[in-house]
Amino acid sequence: MPRKLRLNSLTADKYAVEQLLHQSVEYGDFVGEFQYKERLNEIIAEIEELGSNISTNASVALFFGGEPVLGSHGISASFAGSALEKFQKLINKTFANKESGTLGERGKVPLKRNSNLMVTQVVKGSFGFVLDEVTDQIEITETALKNTVDDVLEMINTSAQNDEMLFEELVNNLDKRVLQSLKEFFEVLDKAKSTIRVVGDEKEYCLDSRLIHRARKRVESTDIVENDEEITLILSGFLPEHCKFEAKLENGDSIYGTVTKFAAKQFVHDYYGAKLDVLIQRKVIKPLNGQERELIKIKEFRAGS
Repeated sequence: MPRKLRLNSLTADKYAVEQLLHQSVEYGDFVGEFQYKERLNEIIAEIEELGSNISTNASVALFFGGEPVLGSHGISASFAGSALEKFQKLINKTFANKESGTLGERGKVPLKRNSNLMVTQVVKGSFGFVLDEVTDQIEITETALKNTVDDVLEMINTSAQNDEMLFEELVNNLDKRVLQSLKEFFEVLDKAKSTIRVVGDEKEYCLDSRLIHRARKRVESTDIVENDEEITLILSGFLPEHCKFEAKLENGDSIYGTVTKFAAKQFVHDYYGAKLDVLIQRKVIKPLNGQERELIKIKEFRAGS
């Protein structure tokens, strides 16, 4: 269960017990006062422990509302299955893109088995599902899948909010196939006239039907065209940790952009100032109501010329 969801539950319990404790003191119920003090101390200890523990594995809760949901009693099976499937595909493709640097035009998604979540609980509060990363290994640091889930939650929220600049920045970093999965996820929600609340370890976001409709229209009106080509350049700047570069083409024009993790691992200091053959990806982003923009990414250093 996400830490924030557990913290929300404990905070609500703490408030309820404090009210009961106040009433027991007011009415002179000494036995009740003792019991409620004991329970309050237990809750406070749990909250402190939760705050000090580091959550390393991915965990997220999705709560649905609107027309597909009957209060806290049930949810349309076809809607729930489709929504969870689209969310999982969004996780799979985002994870693969982060770990491998780029996705192919089509075909199997790499590292898919490493990014699958499992439904571990059904929770009330509208109607929701807890999805966890289940593994036999004990992790001491946050897993790559946990970071991916956090990124996807931010992606979903940013797509729905009114800030166009933040959305443009988001799209700049999206792979074409990730954008397609984001479109499919919002399409399922919007067609069903659903609402959604997503809860991670640190943050939670609530999207009503109006925000979901905005997100769907926004992502559907955005197109990404990606093409690979080999070019020759002279590298003038490179930041491996930040995956960014600056270079000059043979005609003297300057270019800059990002690099994949694979290319960053290939980099050696001898590349500075050298004429290099590289495989790049040109990504053209075409918003419906806006100016096209091109982004360049070095996918691989081939060899010196």
